[in-house]
Amino acid sequence: MTLPRRLPRLGAVDRESYWGWVAAALFLLLPVDLLTTLLCAAVVGADAEANPWMAWLLTQPLSVLIAVHVAVGATAVAGFAAYEAISRRSERFGDVMLHAARVYLVLLVAVGFLVFWNNLAVLLFRRSLFAMAGL
Repeated sequence: MTLPRRLPRLGAVDRESYWGWVAAALFLLLPVDLLTTLLCAAVVGADAEANPWMAWLLTQPLSVLIAVHVAVGATAVAGFAAYEAISRRSERFGDVMLHAARVYLVLLVAVGFLVFWNNLAVLLFRRSLFAMAGL
């Protein structure tokens, strides 16, 4: 028994749409989260931040906070560019890799929205959505 030469096609892959998803995820998880987190820290205090890395960053100068966020964004873009380049070279798994990347990016955007809504809840109700839900 021989294996098929190529995996079944999952449909046409629009590589440019992935950069839109990357941009949406990074927009939600970097500047939107940063601004809402800074507002939350001003309203309820930096001690209320649940993420230990962000709690530490909130104690640093604003330039360090922004530099870390820019570095994270640049690293994410470089990582996705490398992943896309590898998928272009993989004749057998390239499309599967990009479909997996799309699923990951959709989940990342969903998490970005959840973080945004959580920060908004902290601003409006002075409590996290997770605390309100009893989690």
